[in-house]
Amino acid sequence: MGTNIKKPLEGVRIVDLTAWLSGPYTTEIMAHLGAEVIKIEKHDGGDAVRNNGPYFGPNGITLKRTDPRDISLCILKRSRGKKSVSLNLKSEEGKEILRKLIATADVVAENFLPGTMEKLGFGYEDLKKIKADIILGSCSGFGQDGPYKNLAAFDPVVEAMSGVMEVTGYAENAPVRLGVAGGDLISALYLAIGLQAALRFRDQTGKGQHVDVSMLDSLFSFLMEESLDVFIDNNIPIRTGNRRLRLTPFNSYECKDGYAVICSAADSHWVGLCKAMGREDLIKDPRCEKLDYRQQHADFVDETVEAWTKTLTKKEVVAKVRAAGVASGEVATIPEVLDDPQLKHRGMITDLYHPEFGKVKGAVGHDFPFRFTEAEIGFELPGGYLGAQNEEVLCGILGYSKEDLARLKEKDVI
Repeated sequence: MGTNIKKPLEGVRIVDLTAWLSGPYTTEIMAHLGAEVIKIEKHDGGDAVRNNGPYFGPNGITLKRTDPRDISLCILKRSRGKKSVSLNLKSEEGKEILRKLIATADVVAENFLPGTMEKLGFGYEDLKKIKADIILGSCSGFGQDGPYKNLAAFDPVVEAMSGVMEVTGYAENAPVRLGVAGGDLISALYLAIGLQAALRFRDQTGKGQHVDVSMLDSLFSFLMEESLDVFIDNNIPIRTGNRRLRLTPFNSYECKDGYAVICSAADSHWVGLCKAMGREDLIKDPRCEKLDYRQQHADFVDETVEAWTKTLTKKEVVAKVRAAGVASGEVATIPEVLDDPQLKHRGMITDLYHPEFGKVKGAVGHDFPFRFTEAEIGFELPGGYLGAQNEEVLCGILGYSKEDLARLKEKDVI
């Protein structure tokens, strides 16, 4: 790479074979950081989420596809910055095109079941024969080895098996999944980190490698940040809803118009909260004076705090608690989140664009939480039509002619 680099991953080319969420979110991150991501999609339908509504097209946002130019909002979000190439990998000519493209690439990303790449003829050993220093990034439910490796998985499966579901929700109710697809998104973050580390390693050694990320492993690594095994041995509840018992009061509390979160993590915070509530009598109360005591009397503490919060709006609660030096925040509705001045200031709420019909009216997307003092970041392409960059990639990178493209299309290769 030259000296006029503007983006952190400028000059890195990724051949993206991923679909659904975990893999596409990884390559979306990489595209945002400046990598050239060439998304290889099935020639006869593309990424499965192309058929997931809502859609945007000439008729605006619709829950069902009403026009062939409608594009799923999933694609308009997850395929930002990516070039779409449609390819039939069941054909030998399609495989040959992929081989030629991989020979020009730095990274291949995939999230198939383990063994699928080998069946296609593109396992890591095959890839090394195409390009010796290639980096292969794989994200799967359970990883490339072990007794579960051949099992299919979606996010709820690994949330259940990792223990995350067991610790989510209230003790008196059934376990519940996270409100976001944590298994997909956390593993995507790990794969993005792993690929960048592998690129750095290649810069230092000249060697490529296979980066293997498991959704189960990824969620488990987050789960065990808490000492849950010790909690169980000591009969400390592990499914506590919005509470964090060891830091009582550390919970969400009902207000006149919704809920507010109050996080008192130290005895000094408790003193401040008592003053905010006008309950200085509780500062030296033997049930509340020390953190250990508050944990033992968590029901009393939370009931006392909530009796106060119910008399106020959530904005009033948060203002009083913050003024006392204690962390607090409103439990925001989605419209409130999308109107949040901090998120707006940070540029996290962004417009989505259709490649033909421009700005999406009625829906927004997210930016990524990277801020660099020197490098530029961001997407240069909107999510687009299936195969929109066939000519750019096949002709511009691989040297095919327009006549070749017409022939490939006629043969059902692209």
